[in-house]
Amino acid sequence: MLVLWLGISVAPAQEFGSWDKPIPDFASWWAPVRPFTPVTPGEHPRLLFRKQDLPALRRKAETPEGRAMLKRLRYLLDGGNGDGMPKAFNPAPEAYAAGGGKSIVVDTAGVFTVGHVAGYGLLYQLTGDKTYAELGRRCFELALQGQRDRDDRYSYVKPGGALRAGPVLGWLAVGYDLCYDGWDNATVERLGKALVHYQAGITQKYGNKEVDLDALVSGTMPPKSNHYGMQVGGAALVLLALHQEPWADRERIDRLLEISGRSMVHTVTQGFGDGGYFAEGDGTGSMASHIVYLTALQAWRNTMGMDFVNTGRPNVSMTALKWLYLTVMRDGKPEVWPIRGGYPHNVWSRTLSGAGYVSAAFGILPQAQQAAFKWFYNHFLLEPDTRAGTPYEPSVYPQLTVSAFVNWPPDLPERNPAEVLPLCYRDSVYGFYAWRNRWRDENDIVVTALTKSAKGYMGAKADTALHILAYGRQLTWGRISSEAQDWTRSPKGETSVLRFADGTAIGVDLSGKSGADLMLVSSGDAEGKKVRVGRHTLTFRFLTQTPLPKIRVKNQQVWVRKQRLSIAGDGRISFRSIH
Repeated sequence: MLVLWLGISVAPAQEFGSWDKPIPDFASWWAPVRPFTPVTPGEHPRLLFRKQDLPALRRKAETPEGRAMLKRLRYLLDGGNGDGMPKAFNPAPEAYAAGGGKSIVVDTAGVFTVGHVAGYGLLYQLTGDKTYAELGRRCFELALQGQRDRDDRYSYVKPGGALRAGPVLGWLAVGYDLCYDGWDNATVERLGKALVHYQAGITQKYGNKEVDLDALVSGTMPPKSNHYGMQVGGAALVLLALHQEPWADRERIDRLLEISGRSMVHTVTQGFGDGGYFAEGDGTGSMASHIVYLTALQAWRNTMGMDFVNTGRPNVSMTALKWLYLTVMRDGKPEVWPIRGGYPHNVWSRTLSGAGYVSAAFGILPQAQQAAFKWFYNHFLLEPDTRAGTPYEPSVYPQLTVSAFVNWPPDLPERNPAEVLPLCYRDSVYGFYAWRNRWRDENDIVVTALTKSAKGYMGAKADTALHILAYGRQLTWGRISSEAQDWTRSPKGETSVLRFADGTAIGVDLSGKSGADLMLVSSGDAEGKKVRVGRHTLTFRFLTQTPLPKIRVKNQQVWVRKQRLSIAGDGRISFRSIH
């Protein structure tokens, strides 16, 4: 029996894992791109951009931003002008030879990586010079021969687990796509078959399954593992690069694409919540989203006309936008506190596991949110990155500079994030809440709360108090006694109330109406100024660099300058500002 999926007739998909199941409302998780021109057999590039985008990209190459990024790319490729092969190669014979995945090679530039093919491929597309396509071919061949990345866990041959195999295949597929027109037909077919018939030479220890392309499409680990997004994202890039290739098994590719489409949704429904929080925490979440998964979504949009981001659901976009809320820049460095869950060292590490927070985001977000990210980068990161000689994408991985160049919007006017985004958000799946009073400088205030424990193979324990990063200080306040039951906020998020199962509530006022940058109020246990209102006791805490405001109680309401609040008999706190 055949089923129709996106106009493709395919055999019923073979289920690989219990998490890989049909999604009844699958069509609601993507929106058709309009207008959209379907790709034709042999049409490349198609993943990061289409051929009709080349004139604009070549114009971008002549802008100050474009020149800076391409200069950085060339330096990363060969330590010089990018016209030659890498100058250094990791001598590791196997994964983890350096211990913990640390590279034996310490050079910052000209070291062979899995992203070199994509780097040379972009230069070929921009210049038309087949020398770059040939350099890309040679690097692809080295990968097939077993040459390891600067991080010895990443390798085409016997990588350090299926999670490393996914990005290796994915970024080789991007390089294949970019170099395609610069190779002869025999090379195109031979290297394409190396992707589609991939055998990693390792067994996934969970389930004892051989790691090949089919396994990666479904994921050998469930979506709540950081492994999943890396696997399914990389596999998707391979399938999209090889879709409609005349020498490929079309029925197999189409069958795997059906599974891959579901995997894109499983990632942000079973792994991430609707506010971008990940089951295993922050550092693992950046691996699951930014190493390759978000790039795969960009490729789905460009190649298949399927947009998994602009659907009216926040799940995907918040995996990227959450870093706008949580990050305060201090002394030229991103600061996030607390960092919850597994692998906290990844957060803003600017290595492969903690990079692409800006460049990958530009590839998937709508223009208004891109404008907010552009403001964030220009005001907080551009100066220190430029001073360090690493403008726009400081990672040592060429593929991330490729993403930065392709996705950076030079003509898009920047907008302060407060003009685009509410001042607070939540992840209702994991009970995560975040508030930010503004986007201005190192004195911005960020408040977060994880009100229930999150769990994948690793996890993050529920908080017992609000965590506050303010004026360079790290504070905790109040008591989170139980899981959050409901949450209300004003349209722009200036005021919000979090209510817990035991009937206590915490109110957060970011409006400045109280005369403080942040006013917190709790009907439960907390430290601060206590005020009796009817039968309730409210405790206030102000964060401000000006004198503390006075609190007045009048007619069962509390007045704090131009902000007033009340508490109902059931303990619900409500705000009403005075204009």
